[in-house]
Amino acid sequence: MNYRPDIDGLRALAIIFILLYHGGMSLIPSGFIGVDIFFVISGFLITSIIHQALLDDTFSFSQFYNRRIWRLQPAFLLVILVATILAFLFFLPPDLIIYAKSASKSTFFNANNYFNKITSSYFAPISQQLPLLHFWSLALEWQIYLILPLIIFALYRTLKHHLIWGLMGLLFLSFYFSWQSALAHPEHTYYLLISRFYEFLMGACIAVLLPKLPRLTRFPAELLSISALTALVWIAGQSNILQGYPNHYALLVCCLTVCLIWLGACGSKQTLTGRVLSSKSVVFIGLLSYSLYLWHWVIFAVVRYQNISETILVKTLMFTFTFVFAYCSWRYVEKPLRRGSSRNVYQTLAFVVCVPIIFTFALSHWVVVHHGLPQRFNQELVDVEQKLETYAYKIRPTCISDKAVDIAPQCRLGAPNSNKTALMIGDSFANHYWGFMDVLGKRAKVSILAHSTSSCLTLPGIYLYDWWHFKDKVYAACHQQTKRYYNLIRKNHFNYVILGQIWPNYYSAKVIHRMGDERSLTLGKKRIAAALDRALNIIVQAGSRPIILDTTAIMEKNFHECFYRHIKQRQPYDSRQCQFNLRLGEGDIWMIRLFQKMQAKYPQLVIIDPKQVQCELGICKADLDGVPVYRDVGHITDYASYHLGTSYALQHANPLTSG
Repeated sequence: MNYRPDIDGLRALAIIFILLYHGGMSLIPSGFIGVDIFFVISGFLITSIIHQALLDDTFSFSQFYNRRIWRLQPAFLLVILVATILAFLFFLPPDLIIYAKSASKSTFFNANNYFNKITSSYFAPISQQLPLLHFWSLALEWQIYLILPLIIFALYRTLKHHLIWGLMGLLFLSFYFSWQSALAHPEHTYYLLISRFYEFLMGACIAVLLPKLPRLTRFPAELLSISALTALVWIAGQSNILQGYPNHYALLVCCLTVCLIWLGACGSKQTLTGRVLSSKSVVFIGLLSYSLYLWHWVIFAVVRYQNISETILVKTLMFTFTFVFAYCSWRYVEKPLRRGSSRNVYQTLAFVVCVPIIFTFALSHWVVVHHGLPQRFNQELVDVEQKLETYAYKIRPTCISDKAVDIAPQCRLGAPNSNKTALMIGDSFANHYWGFMDVLGKRAKVSILAHSTSSCLTLPGIYLYDWWHFKDKVYAACHQQTKRYYNLIRKNHFNYVILGQIWPNYYSAKVIHRMGDERSLTLGKKRIAAALDRALNIIVQAGSRPIILDTTAIMEKNFHECFYRHIKQRQPYDSRQCQFNLRLGEGDIWMIRLFQKMQAKYPQLVIIDPKQVQCELGICKADLDGVPVYRDVGHITDYASYHLGTSYALQHANPLTSG
């Protein structure tokens, strides 16, 4: 096909959208649509190349893939090399493990599925610090390169002059599957091939149709091209199109891109839009677009990982380095190494595809085996990792589920062989109290059977509706497992029953007795109070002493950034910089009053509040002897759990020695 400068102009538009969006420019809150523009262009270009070669009877799969590999892989591998060096310099052990796995998945062209698995969303804040996140689209492109040429070849051989009908049939089918995927799993559609295939097929269809489409005269072409370009800019400026993306906005973006490709074929110099897209400066950005895409996110992610404030100066430097690296990459890697496409395809596959796959897989395995190589940092991190490992309860993660299951007999802590027994149930916050209750159990010589159900309010007679990931339905497994817990309490007559929850989280309207119940906060509070009363009554009637484990202080949102910043930047640490004031919300206060009311009704009820030792004088510890209190979104580390339990045992009467 003949070179079209306006296509490079469209690439420039796409990469400008992406750069401004990833750079945090508020004027372009939906600049991610640039990826959709790239996908349509890719579908158009590879179909144009393959279709023309088929018409000329010169098409060769080996030549096609050889050219693609030498066009894309050299700069791609250079960026992975540089990103790997940066990750080894700056990334903490758990983050280096994630990075190494992402590098391996990227060279294997499976990064989109990997990031779909490990991130809650492409737009989640934590995604901003993954240096190879943007490789999801390159992985998806390679998946298309493996599929689309085969489809075009097969359709051409079977349909030949009716190729367009086969492609359009596939287009409508793939759009249907994309639409259904967006409706069923809106939070997991962004990265997936099934959601994006139709975008490439739209480019493929215009490539085959283009010779048969009419050439517009100047005025309608001018009007249509300006309208299409304006509409793309308008969509990029919208802030409400994220849900379920790629959605109908993605379809509109693809249609507008197809329109501009068609109008460009009418003569790129014919319209103002064509002249702008074909101008030397815009085309130059388009020529750099692949390298710009490769480099920009690595730079942005590393800056954000280091918690560097993005001032105007810092952002200017981020964009400057992006363009400098992109130009050098394009000038000295992309352009010269395209000549490698004359080499044997098997040599190309061996050295440019297989060797990187083997190397990154081995690197990933090595990093995982060596626990993220904490020794890269100062001795402090090594000591922290060792303490966390030393105090880790290996069995604890197996004693929590989101299904109705039998409790494994090895889920015990305290004094396992003691005749005095206790049962500890609750949600994941009960699970993070293992160290705390292990200390109390050992000192009181009580054997504690412990099991938790994730995000489950383990009180009898209630359901959680539209809760966690159970959208518009009840969390049935929570209800079923809770029934098992209370049957166990009635049957076994434990000395103690311990209820541990992140109590204020359940202060909501989502607590019901049965499907169809009216829902409100007032009714939710009444149902919680009645369910807790019923739970305590069952426990007391079984001859057990009830113990409520209150919630630890809720973690500050920036805790991990605060605590690990000094390690990443290799600076000394002052524990005061991350401690925080205890704040009780409306749910906390209501729960405290409910517990007091229940204690008045059931005098044998004991309340354990870990905040009494974590937050003395209202100031909450973020670390204990330099070891972080929190391990993730709010759960405490086993080290913190154990040492908070030890502090509690020293300052308060052990509740497991009474009753």
